[in-house]
Amino acid sequence: MADRQLFLLNREAGAHRIPDDARELDAAIRAGEESLRRAPYYLARFGERGQRFTRSDSAWLATLADTDQGHVDQQVEWLGSVLSARGMPRLLLEQHLEVLADTLAAAVPERAVAYEKLRRAGARLRARRVAALADEDLAALAGRFDALTGEEWARPLPGIGALLVAAVIDEARGTERAVSSLVDWVGDRNLFSARWVAAVEETVRAARAQVHRR
Repeated sequence: MADRQLFLLNREAGAHRIPDDARELDAAIRAGEESLRRAPYYLARFGERGQRFTRSDSAWLATLADTDQGHVDQQVEWLGSVLSARGMPRLLLEQHLEVLADTLAAAVPERAVAYEKLRRAGARLRARRVAALADEDLAALAGRFDALTGEEWARPLPGIGALLVAAVIDEARGTERAVSSLVDWVGDRNLFSARWVAAVEETVRAARAQVHRR
């Protein structure tokens, strides 16, 4: 039954575990939808295919609660590296794990303690990110990006400045294509204005200077 459910979720994702409990599966899918809502970049860039992978990834992540914390951390780090190299900085996974843990705990409260493993894995991602660049510095750089681009793009496609800075952090941690895979789209002159592209380039330069200086 689980294999058939996974196939319906996303046949492109291949065969991996999904929750057997229908409540968990539904909660994982809803958590994915919430993460898509909070980060419009996902759908703007990846469309329906991205939505399918969000569902299947979220369902798989939910199954990690059945394993020990070390395994959860290892698998989350692996997924974060894969996603970052494809244009989705670890910051997005960090945020999704928080949403996922909350949604699962609300749906299946008797397993709330197990779901805390997902929250702790997200906190571990955050700790590594903050060690490279403090939250207030990331926020300042992201705010500068919004000021440079203006409301024309910042309002319909929010959060890009923070993603650019987060990608630089991932790059500093060893993910070679973390920045280029993001900039391939957000810096595309065929999609965005010259003002926007200039802000992308300036934000990457400024973030690299700050991250490397630390």
